[in-house]
Amino acid sequence: MHKLNLIMAEDAVRRLAIEHPEWLPVLEAAVAVAEHAEAHGGEFAGSWVLMELQQRGGPRWVPNLRILVSHGLLEKHGASTRGGRRAYYRMPDREGIAAAIEAWHMQQARSARGRFSFIASGESTQRPANTGRQAGEIRYEPRSWR
Repeated sequence: MHKLNLIMAEDAVRRLAIEHPEWLPVLEAAVAVAEHAEAHGGEFAGSWVLMELQQRGGPRWVPNLRILVSHGLLEKHGASTRGGRRAYYRMPDREGIAAAIEAWHMQQARSARGRFSFIASGESTQRPANTGRQAGEIRYEPRSWR
């Protein structure tokens, strides 16, 4: 794999993830479909990506894959068929894109680990700040209504 391709793939995946984060699962499904299609020439239909996305629990429908084409992650191959309703695509650097997606997820995991996931201070179970524990010990006797 050429180093320049990996840098370009990382840049394209980063731009997609920042500008359109909801499309990252669609790209991951396209990578899986492109991997299966490599044995048959590398060409795949956009509808196959949608089927893969549905199997992964993603959205049931996306309008088209043009946004992935505009970011340089897919390239349209040939003319559309079935009255313009089916388009075929190729992924120019599947391995580089898969590595870039993995790098993006690793970077997100590292940055998430550095953040605090809770807010707390002091020893809330020790007196005098253990009001929650003492609540069961409080006796309440309502005053007479007469």
